[in-house]
Amino acid sequence: MKKQKIQVMILAILCLVCAGGYFWIRSQDFETQEEIPETVVTDFDTDEVTELTVTGDNELDFVRGEDGTWTEATLEGEAIDQDSVNMLLSQISHITTRETVVESPQDLTEYGLEEPFRTIEVKFSDGTSVTILAGAESTLLSKYYIRIQDNPDVYLVSAYLVTDFDKTAEEFIEEEETTEEETTEKETTQEETETS
Repeated sequence: MKKQKIQVMILAILCLVCAGGYFWIRSQDFETQEEIPETVVTDFDTDEVTELTVTGDNELDFVRGEDGTWTEATLEGEAIDQDSVNMLLSQISHITTRETVVESPQDLTEYGLEEPFRTIEVKFSDGTSVTILAGAESTLLSKYYIRIQDNPDVYLVSAYLVTDFDKTAEEFIEEEETTEEETTEKETTQEETETS
């Protein structure tokens, strides 16, 4: 009788060990997922940029003067919001992606790159340049297909890298800051005009 109890206990322990082993194995992910390497699409120093031009569905032409100040060629005499231009540059200065769509595709039309709707060109102080060609949107992924001129590969990148350039030149005009004194003066003048 004692021997039978010992055997039942051993069987129960073995069952527990087997059940635990089964659930442990089920919880493990034995599939080794291959990590896609990060591809560097653009990599440049924004301080070396002398001109930023956007053509296609809208036009922008920013030129950096010798003093480092940005101006827009079509808005002569207008003060340009320097931070906005610098932000655009910083966004495209180091584009990386883990999604190379296709290397050297035969047909660019399916990516909207046969006739890109927007080109973003950056010129440098050494005379070289980088041109980003923007194609179709992948609505499923909310990303855009792009290609770098003279590079046959097509990449899929975050939408903002393309959509943030969807602005008119006028949207870069720096807003004049009105001081509290000027606001009070305007209000006083307005009140005087209304009472007279």
